[in-house]
Amino acid sequence: MKHARRLAASLTVAVAIAACGMWASPAPTAERPLLGISNGTTLDVSLFVNDVRVGEYRAGGPVPTIRTADLPALPWTVEARSASGRLLTSMLVEPGQVWSTTRPDGARSVGWAFGRADLSCGRLTIWAGDIQPSGPAPNPSPGAPGDCEP
Repeated sequence: MKHARRLAASLTVAVAIAACGMWASPAPTAERPLLGISNGTTLDVSLFVNDVRVGEYRAGGPVPTIRTADLPALPWTVEARSASGRLLTSMLVEPGQVWSTTRPDGARSVGWAFGRADLSCGRLTIWAGDIQPSGPAPNPSPGAPGDCEP
């Protein structure tokens, strides 16, 4: 009986808070979230989604727009590979993982996936979601000699 009263009280509080708009449930991003790559390395990098090549991104090039409408439905295994096919970084993007919500105070909260490689020749970042992960590359780079061979 004590458990039932606690449960009822908890549900009452949860309903009252939700009714006041204090909780905002995350809104899932589209069926195929935005996909991005930032190649700050000296390598040309190919991006693969579920083992299908999406495109090649030149060393130091701008952040491209990737047409996700042409990609399969989630889940995605996303891999960034060097010209020789060496895996540089990867990520898994699952349904419900990428989301965004605006809190009552106006701040935005997001959920996204990303992969990053800090090589001796620069930083490579891949992500799924509305916001590109940020932050400077460590100085000195934590890369190892030979990690920027194609």
